[in-house]
Amino acid sequence: MSLQKENLVIVQYAGDFREAALRLAEDGTETYRAQRYTVDYVQNLAKRYNVTTITGLTSEAYDTVLPSGARAIGAGFQDHFSASTVLGLIRKTNPDRLILRLPNPILLRWAVKAGLPTLALLADSFPAKTLKERFKRRVIAHYLKSRTITRVANHGRRAARQLIEIGVPADKVAAWDFPSQDTPYQREAKTAARGRKIMYAGLLSAAKGVDDLLHAAARLKREGKPITLDLYGRGETDRLTQLARTLGIGAEVAFKGLIPNSEMVPAMAEADIVVVPSRHEYSEGLPLTIYEALCSRTPLVASDHPMFLENIEDGFSCLMFRGGDGDEFAAKIDALLANAQLYSTISANAPEAWEKIQIPLKWADVIEEWLTVR
Repeated sequence: MSLQKENLVIVQYAGDFREAALRLAEDGTETYRAQRYTVDYVQNLAKRYNVTTITGLTSEAYDTVLPSGARAIGAGFQDHFSASTVLGLIRKTNPDRLILRLPNPILLRWAVKAGLPTLALLADSFPAKTLKERFKRRVIAHYLKSRTITRVANHGRRAARQLIEIGVPADKVAAWDFPSQDTPYQREAKTAARGRKIMYAGLLSAAKGVDDLLHAAARLKREGKPITLDLYGRGETDRLTQLARTLGIGAEVAFKGLIPNSEMVPAMAEADIVVVPSRHEYSEGLPLTIYEALCSRTPLVASDHPMFLENIEDGFSCLMFRGGDGDEFAAKIDALLANAQLYSTISANAPEAWEKIQIPLKWADVIEEWLTVR
C-alpha cells in the first residue's frame, strides 16, 4: 500500500507559476535567470508531494492542475497583495508543509499559530529607517525565531547576515544562490565606452530607482552630456513615459519590455553602462542584474543599498552613489563614461567580483535539505 503524499504548499508574491510552466513547456523561453531551474524543480516535486504553488500577482485568478501534476493557484492581484486572501487560499489546500517566499507577517503568524512546519525562502532585506519599518522588522523577526519556522534562507550572504542581526538564530539561517548560467570568463574586458547607452533591467518603479535614473539623464542633458536609456522590464511604464517627457528626455528613453533571459547578458554587453539604482526602502536580497552585469563585463553603476555593500565595491567592481540622489547618480555615470582607465579597470575586475558573490548552496538545495527534517 502506497503512503499518502504530504501536501506541500509554496507561496510567492509574484512570478506567475502557471504562465511560466506552460511557456517553458511550449518554447523554453526564460524571462529571468534560473526560471526553468525553479519551475522544473517544483514540478518534479509533484512526484513526491501534492505540491501547490500560490502566486499573488497574476493576470487573472485561477486554480488549475498542470500536466506535471503540480497544482497552480493564482490570486489575480494586479497591484496590491492581500495577505488575508492568500491565507484563505492556503487554508483550502490543507498544507502539511509550507514554503513562504515572502516575509509577510500575517502569513508567518498563521503558520506559527498553526504549528505548521515552514521554510522561509527569501530574497529580501529589512529596512529600519521609519517607525513602521522598525515595527514590521521586529514582528517578522519574532515569527522567524519560532520553532515552527525550521529554516530561514535569504539570497546572498549580506542578506542572510541581516537576518541574524535582526534576531533570527544563526543556526537556522542560510545564504543561497541560483546556479550559474553565464560567467565573466566568456567575454573580454572592455577598455572604454563606445557610446553613451545606459541599460536598466528590472521592475519599473520609483523604489527601484528608475525615477532617479530619469532625473540623472535629464541633468546630464542639461549639462550638454546626453545619454540614452534602454529600460527592460514591466511596471509603471505609463507614468515613467510621462515623467521622461516632462523632463525633456522622451526621445532618449526606450522602454524595451521583457526579453528572454538568454538575451539579457548579450544586451548588457552591448550597453556602455548597466545601472542598479535601488533606493534603500526597496526590499532587495541580491539582484540578479548584478550577476548579469558582471558576466557582461559592462561596468556597473549602483546605489549604496545596504544589501549591495558587501557584494560590490565602489571603485573596484562598480561606481556607487547615494540611493535616491539623482544628481550624484548623474555624476557617477558621467565620471565612468569620461574616464577610460576607470572604465577598463572596473570591467577587468568583473571576474574577481563575480567569484566573490558565488554561494555553493543553491535554491533547490535549501528545499531538499528542509524536506528531510521531520
